[in-house]
Amino acid sequence: MFAKKLFLLLTVVLCSQSVWASSDNYCSPTWAITLRSYNRCSNLPLLTPGNDTRVNLKLLMVDADLATLQAKQPDKEDAEFGYGKVPFSLNMFETVIFSTLTKGGIPDTENGTVSYGIADRCMSNESGKDDFIAAVYQSKQLSEAEQQQLTEARKKLNPACGGKPAPPAPPKAASEAKPPKETASETFQQFMRYLAAATAFYEERYDQALADLSSLHNSDQPWLKEASRYMAGRTELNRAQLQAFDNYGYPQLDKADKKALLAAEAQFKTYLKEFPAGRYVASARGLLRRVYWLSNQPRKLAEEYAWQLHNPDSPQNNASPHELALEADSKLLVTATPDQLQDPLLLATLDLSLMRDNGSSGAKQLSLADLKKQQPLFAKQTALFDYLLAAHQLYVQKDAKAALKGLSASIPTHMSYLDFSRLVLRGRLLEATNDYPAARKLWLSLLATAKQPLQNETLQLALALNYEYSKQRAAVFAPDSPITEPAIRSILLRTGASAELLRQVIRSKSSPDLERQQALYTLLYKDLLQGQYREYLKDYTLLPADAATYNRDSAMDSGNKPHLALFTWTGKKTDDSYSCPSTVEIAKKLANNPQDPHGLICLGDFANANNLEPGPDVTETATPRPAGIQTAVLGAAPSDFPGTLFSRGEAYKTVASDASATPDQKAYALYRLIRCYATSGYNHCGGKSVELPERKAWFRTLKSRYARSVWAQSLKYYW
Repeated sequence: MFAKKLFLLLTVVLCSQSVWASSDNYCSPTWAITLRSYNRCSNLPLLTPGNDTRVNLKLLMVDADLATLQAKQPDKEDAEFGYGKVPFSLNMFETVIFSTLTKGGIPDTENGTVSYGIADRCMSNESGKDDFIAAVYQSKQLSEAEQQQLTEARKKLNPACGGKPAPPAPPKAASEAKPPKETASETFQQFMRYLAAATAFYEERYDQALADLSSLHNSDQPWLKEASRYMAGRTELNRAQLQAFDNYGYPQLDKADKKALLAAEAQFKTYLKEFPAGRYVASARGLLRRVYWLSNQPRKLAEEYAWQLHNPDSPQNNASPHELALEADSKLLVTATPDQLQDPLLLATLDLSLMRDNGSSGAKQLSLADLKKQQPLFAKQTALFDYLLAAHQLYVQKDAKAALKGLSASIPTHMSYLDFSRLVLRGRLLEATNDYPAARKLWLSLLATAKQPLQNETLQLALALNYEYSKQRAAVFAPDSPITEPAIRSILLRTGASAELLRQVIRSKSSPDLERQQALYTLLYKDLLQGQYREYLKDYTLLPADAATYNRDSAMDSGNKPHLALFTWTGKKTDDSYSCPSTVEIAKKLANNPQDPHGLICLGDFANANNLEPGPDVTETATPRPAGIQTAVLGAAPSDFPGTLFSRGEAYKTVASDASATPDQKAYALYRLIRCYATSGYNHCGGKSVELPERKAWFRTLKSRYARSVWAQSLKYYW
């Protein structure tokens, strides 16, 4: 299985498409600096269209000193999917790399910073209970008996939320409850009225709740006066969103109650005006965002996000950088247009997403004219605007020379992520104009300067791409090479290193043991499966004496030993009654005659027995991917290793048509050819696939000409 995972990893490296399933962790990276389409599995610490919008926005937040990044090695699972430190999946960024705390340590769930759908109004029941009881005991107008009765009444309130059926309305309003005989204070009645309003609110009897709350707006009790105004806004908001979500929690904004939303906005603004330093100002300000989202007012919503972004220490701020980016992404940026935004950070994030080849959520690509109209909004962020212009020239206009002219080459002492993005873009533009030496000089100078998390690892990737696409892979493995990231070096070894470079790494005393083992595995694998049979016989002697113990069923990048035991295969008789010799004997036969029928069959059986199925048409030479306008992917440049990958499907065809092959060899080759399509009808032996009529002809030949063979007798179908 190890070798099969090698094929998987090679495929991942060569493919520009990322894959994921239901889990955010199920991702594979695309090792590139310039990604033109959205790729949640392959983000970089650069402002680039391919990043998730949350990553780009959070990088700008880091530059604004709202958060930090931390570079950590990928865990074992991520390593097995081919990850190093960069690129990183969105999940890795959110959970490991981006470092921030929720506001106050606990997110406010009702304002939607965590939940995309309708919020559970009962989440505030516990905190509301504590506030109510505290206000009761702070009131000097209540007797001890009244305080005790109010406290017990509040503790008994058990809201029917979260899908539980609401109980029927009580025959008499709770405000009519009788006080103890020894007192009948107005203050007691006010607190009981508030308790009745809270009960009605939680039970979705919003008219009754508003009636009781309105009667308390001029209360002489400070907490009742404030809380009643705040709760009036919440009541209108909850009324407004009763029909705004379907059964699965997805928004149906057109079904929100617009009248109730206007009332909620007015109530929250009145509360914020009357109580600018009140107990609930952060929540009220946050709930205004929900009002604007539900009422489909993107401009007002964007203004609120901008305010939150630039006032992190205000008492009215209720969202951490993490929560703010998550919420802005799901509720604003996914549908907003540039003309609806005024804040440079939010606008830049949206602009980058609109430079993707596939746009943002199907949106039209941003035009140069529309981008230039935004310049006044970036009056205090000119460097950011200049970067957006250059990015647009590369990603949308595909004019690398024009982009290069307008991009500053200055290298600051402290490199923000915007500075870093600008300089990396400059290096990529130099490569786009085929000035690889100038780009290489820039990468090397930046490696000595870039100190923030993940900048060094990104530059190592950029330099490795430069070496690969300028045909200097050996420089990556030079003793003084600054490229030290194991995942980067491993990809270049496995995909395109020449035989001599692989031998150089194997002999090097300075190379890590795992890297030398990877190089040896790759060398022997390609020698044998890319037709270098005489070289295989020489290189086989490099196997360690205990090679048979190197049989870990795990991917190279997990840190385990490569499967060197693969090459100690003895070729014993298989279940299909065909005997083969060892890999050395197979190589000897094919070295003397590359078309040797027995050698080809046994090399095919070796591939089959060890799950080395490359899939169809892998014999085609990899298409060169020049840097610049096209996306350069690490490991995707033409290989320096000679030969094309062995296909057992093509080998069986060769034997079946070889006049010198014995009847048994022909019969077995036909048998194997036909089984290449079992049981799905799709080819899993490599080479060119054939249609059903040709497979039927093989079957008839096997059943007629070689009818007495065990393989003809055992085969029933031709799929």
